Amino acid sequence: MAIFDAYENAEFRNRISVLATLVKLSLADGVLDENEMKIITKVARDYGLIDQDQLLYIIKNYDKYTIEPAYNYDERIEELYNLTKIIYADGRMDEEELKILKNAIVALGFPPKNADVIFETAVGLIADDADLEAFKKAIKKANK
Repeated sequence: MAIFDAYENAEFRNRISVLATLVKLSLADGVLDENEMKIITKVARDYGLIDQDQLLYIIKNYDKYTIEPAYNYDERIEELYNLTKIIYADGRMDEEELKILKNAIVALGFPPKNADVIFETAVGLIADDADLEAFKKAIKKANK
């Protein structure tokens, strides 16, 4: 396998794991609602996964995947943005969703010593409807 093929394979696995984590967060309250599904579908399209059968497979089998962090720091922040956004898609954040998100921060490769600050920053930004650029800037500052 060429090194480029290995990178593409790792990137694909990362994208699937992020989608599976989005589904897990969405289902933490027992319901995958329409707003959550819109976010999952948008992220899947952004990742190049436009095949509905692939997406349905991920939704049905989300628990078979563990999160694999992206190599690029900005991509990890964007993944955190999507994960945080999904827990507020229904207009509220429940305890199970917040617990999963807190664990995902470290799984995404952010330092454990900064996890609490990053968590509080991310949740606050999404509750205030921050866009991706404002989110990136604030997370970078919180991760110093």
